[in-house]
Amino acid sequence: MPPWVRSFITDFIETGLAALLALQFVIPATLEEGRAIALLVVAALAGAFVAAVRRAVPAFIAWLNGQMGV
Repeated sequence: MPPWVRSFITDFIETGLAALLALQFVIPATLEEGRAIALLVVAALAGAFVAAVRRAVPAFIAWLNGQMGV
């Protein structure tokens, strides 16, 4: 597994866990609140994904250049 993939996975897990732990204290009382919290969780995980991609792109490009012999 290339180093940039391992870095991406680690960054995604770290950022996602931080976002989910921040939402841990929110307890829905109704179904509508539950839906809103589910949307927040999805948004937090999407934010974690974007942050991990942003950090992994330079290493990915370097790896790709090495694989292509550029």
